[in-house]
Amino acid sequence: MKSKPVFDYSSCLKPLPHQVEAVTFLSRREWAALFDEQGLGKTKIIIDTMLRGFAEGVVESVIVICKKSLLATWQEEIAKHSNLRSIVLRGSPKQKGLHYMWFAHFYLINYDLVASEAERLKRFLLTRPTAIVLDESQRIKNPDSKATAAIHYIAPYAKKRFIITGTPIANSPSDIWAQVFFLDGGATLGHDIHEFYQRFHVQERPHKETFIDETGLAALRQALLGFSMRRIKENVLELPEKTFKTVEVTLEKRQQEMYDELRGQLYLEIVNQDGQQVTDNAENILKRMLRLVEISSNPGLFDTSYSELPAKFAILDSLIKEIIAAGEKAIIWTGFVKNIRLLRRRYDRCGAAMLFGDIPLDERARIVSNFQNYPELKVLVANPAAAKEGLTLTAANHAIYLDRNFNLLDYLQSQDRIHRISQEKTAYIYNVVGEKTIDAYIDDVVYRKQVIAKFVYGDTKELEMPPVVYSKEDILHLLGA
Repeated sequence: MKSKPVFDYSSCLKPLPHQVEAVTFLSRREWAALFDEQGLGKTKIIIDTMLRGFAEGVVESVIVICKKSLLATWQEEIAKHSNLRSIVLRGSPKQKGLHYMWFAHFYLINYDLVASEAERLKRFLLTRPTAIVLDESQRIKNPDSKATAAIHYIAPYAKKRFIITGTPIANSPSDIWAQVFFLDGGATLGHDIHEFYQRFHVQERPHKETFIDETGLAALRQALLGFSMRRIKENVLELPEKTFKTVEVTLEKRQQEMYDELRGQLYLEIVNQDGQQVTDNAENILKRMLRLVEISSNPGLFDTSYSELPAKFAILDSLIKEIIAAGEKAIIWTGFVKNIRLLRRRYDRCGAAMLFGDIPLDERARIVSNFQNYPELKVLVANPAAAKEGLTLTAANHAIYLDRNFNLLDYLQSQDRIHRISQEKTAYIYNVVGEKTIDAYIDDVVYRKQVIAKFVYGDTKELEMPPVVYSKEDILHLLGA
């Protein structure tokens, strides 16, 4: 009789106390959420939880669903923390079919493939007791996406289900519904998004409202407490301080003229609309107002004939000079690829690299490794949307935001690339803001979203909101009228 293979289910690296606590919390549950703040080692916690599940015979394998850019990171982390094998479900349909047949404890697949693989994943789940883990689970916040529907379809066939993210509420409290539905099929937050709104009386976008129903948000927080764990870094780690600095700059003369011209055009459009029209068209208005962000950041993004030095570039030169003189490294965050290329060349003499979405994943990994390990590389210029997740960039302790959008998730996750386990220096977060521009307005919107999210997570007990800035009069004031 053929004997069963013997596997080593021990963890290769000793966990920290807060990680042991989380492993115990997750292991005792059929489904749960780990909402720890970025940088507390959630990947390590999941791997150790699965090792315990394998050793106890509760599950035989786990399917980890993550972003494509994080597949390699998961493979590296599994190899670092365990003695077990991982397989990435990718390639041609035939290749993926073979991968299901090869034995491993960890099967990795990216979100974009789940819809096309749903039936095969279901059949696989029926063959053995398997857990499903959603990494950065806010990726399924949209109930109507194909990936969300496919993940909800296969969920009941999993022996255990876990979601992990430090930012489950990316922009609105409703972001949480689809994530929790994956766990419990609707028992906690409602069987559809409409029931969620009715049950908790949560406004769709409370950060835009003059009055916020604190009772509904408090009820939502209480509902999440029953199956989730949330810790923030300052409570469980002895990390260096994180210091925020707002650097206000006056736009260069030609830059100011361009800004004023576009601002005037938007003002004329809005002043002729009544208040309700402005409210109804708020999203479109805000998108158009982001053109003002381009001019505040670098007018050359908006008009190729612009040849002056943008005000923010001038202050950036000064900051980078000071940081390098202190023997430290910096990340410059900007949402515009043209800026990334320009600034990489601008600081090439200092040793600069760049990261954005079009760079192949293997190349991104090499760039990150070089930045972390080569002293001569002093500056990394990156797009938060492409480099906000799964990266450790603690060789730098300065993060400079040349420009920002209204996305809270991009902001929180990108700044924590430098403020996490292994950081030994004070982390400095700089927001470079154009004086009397839309930049200050973006700061306000993102701050309001963050206050609401922290209240729902339980990070804060009081909902202290600044006045809302969404009326026609407020927008016209923002435009300088």
